Amino acid sequence: MKLSKILSYVVLGVGILGAILWYVMSSSISDLMDQNGVSEARELPLDVAESSVSPLYSLTLIIFIVTIVATLFTVISTLLKNPSGLKNTAIGVVAFLIVVGIGFAMANGVETPLKDGDVLSASGSKWVGTGLYAFYVLAAVAVGLMFFSGIKKLIGK
Repeated sequence: MKLSKILSYVVLGVGILGAILWYVMSSSISDLMDQNGVSEARELPLDVAESSVSPLYSLTLIIFIVTIVATLFTVISTLLKNPSGLKNTAIGVVAFLIVVGIGFAMANGVETPLKDGDVLSASGSKWVGTGLYAFYVLAAVAVGLMFFSGIKKLIGK
């Protein structure tokens, strides 16, 4: 059996395990909320929530990291076996980095007070703005390409 097929099954199994753990963690939080008489999870005392959820969260985080590493390993091994695909991947990565760079240049970094009394730093604000601008550009490109493809099919090439 090929390594990529084995890794696909491993990733599938880890995904199912992650979904189960997410369900267990969610029901655990619901039970804690009922026991403490609160309506939102953020109202739970930190020591109560941490003792119940922390081990499941840590396990979920480990599974997430293992899944990312396995996925990256599969993608990189596939790219190394097919060097022609490497060029297309590099073009896509560079285009994405250019979009993020444009978003970063357009974003403003302003210290912002949050609802809970904390303050979002200017750097954090700039990165949030960068993500929003990059999302807007990528969404506009996707919609434009779908629109262009639809018109092209209507015209008939």
